[in-house]
Amino acid sequence: MDMKEEVEELCKLHRSFRPGQAAAELAALSKSIRSKQRKAHFQGIDGTLIASLTHLLGEQQLGSYQAAVAGDVDHFQSEVKDTGWGCGWRNIQMVCSHLLRHDKEMAQALFHGCGFVPDLLSLQAWLECAWKGGFDTAGGDMLGNAAQHSDQWIGTTECAALLRFFGLKAQIIDFTGGLKNPNIQTNKDGEEVHMGVACDGCGVCPIVGPRYNSQVVINHDLCDQCHALPDSDSVAPFRRVQNQSAPHSKSGVTTDPKLADRNQQGTLPHLRLMEWVWNYFVDSSTESDTQHDKSSTRAGAVHAQPSKQDSGSSHWRGQEEDQSRKQQRTDGHKQQTAPSSSPSPSSRHVIIKTGKPPLYFQHEGHSRTIIGIERYKPTQGRAKRQADSNATSGNEGYLYNLLLLDPSHKTKDLVAALKSGRGWQKLFKQGISDLKSQQYQLLYVDDGVLHGPELEDWKVLKATETY
Repeated sequence: MDMKEEVEELCKLHRSFRPGQAAAELAALSKSIRSKQRKAHFQGIDGTLIASLTHLLGEQQLGSYQAAVAGDVDHFQSEVKDTGWGCGWRNIQMVCSHLLRHDKEMAQALFHGCGFVPDLLSLQAWLECAWKGGFDTAGGDMLGNAAQHSDQWIGTTECAALLRFFGLKAQIIDFTGGLKNPNIQTNKDGEEVHMGVACDGCGVCPIVGPRYNSQVVINHDLCDQCHALPDSDSVAPFRRVQNQSAPHSKSGVTTDPKLADRNQQGTLPHLRLMEWVWNYFVDSSTESDTQHDKSSTRAGAVHAQPSKQDSGSSHWRGQEEDQSRKQQRTDGHKQQTAPSSSPSPSSRHVIIKTGKPPLYFQHEGHSRTIIGIERYKPTQGRAKRQADSNATSGNEGYLYNLLLLDPSHKTKDLVAALKSGRGWQKLFKQGISDLKSQQYQLLYVDDGVLHGPELEDWKVLKATETY
């Protein structure tokens, strides 16, 4: 029996599995699939990619500079066989390269504990298994429930289904760029109708009128009446979900509808994306690292890592600091990064090694992996004139750049740029003027692994947040 046949048999068992039934057969087939997986090949970067990039970030001469970077991650480039369609799979490999390295529980769950990042064919087999196991069946139907030997594009939903199949809390964030949400319609009375969304309080479906989404409980929505009840405080705070076709203030409140076209062509929608990414990497870090950043806008901050409180952040940072100390002993020199002790309040150049997982970054036609973000305030005079034109001004006048890994780039080119210190900005940085698409999606993996009945609530995919 070949690998595909075994995956098919495993899926049949998984679909019909009930507690106490076929557990031995399921475990045996899982072990067999694990043994038949093939390891993906990639080119390693001496000193680790993140450490080399962090060193170059530290050498930049920018005013009031701050950066936050993810934990170690490997770069997986597209090969000839998957050029033009394989970027989604390569980004899954990059995200998993971090998770396998930095979290023992996730490493044991992912790919049934094989301990390595599988190749594309193996990932495709697992995605089919996830579909047949009930994860994102609607998405599976759209792709004919066939992924192996296929050159179909995949995105955040396929990545989420694959990771959730192994119990990982993969969650999706939508950034609509000011476009109206197609699932929110307007009735004859001018009220918003949230199609397909039920109130978790009274059960009415669809919700008509204001809809409130809990920022601490996943997929928990309330209608206006239930939101007004005292019991709703137990799942507060809430974000009001509404169509957003006009400009918005930093707090998400619609301002002047007459300027809607300016909003859709301007930078504010994508500024929210930048601020969300910044908050994702920074908000759950230790207080000593983020004491300079309390004024940053909190768009998306509450739900960026909902279960990573102090213990979670110390888990990720502890892993990263262990890696950093080992690297310093090996290299024999100190990296130019933020020290483990609290930076001075007067410090103007701070780099935070968060240890966080990277983000899967999707837009129409391509996807990449976000491994960090930088922000700074341009100085006066010559330095200000030379400020990166790709960045954009955010809260308190900061300019932002995403730090990215692109699977379409060759790893050897990244290595050469990191070693020489020349041309690396073009390969790794992207500012808001380069974000040409109207809509973007992010996928992040929250802390912890789900087991048994907990998985049932994670089989249907929808965005955790929409901006």
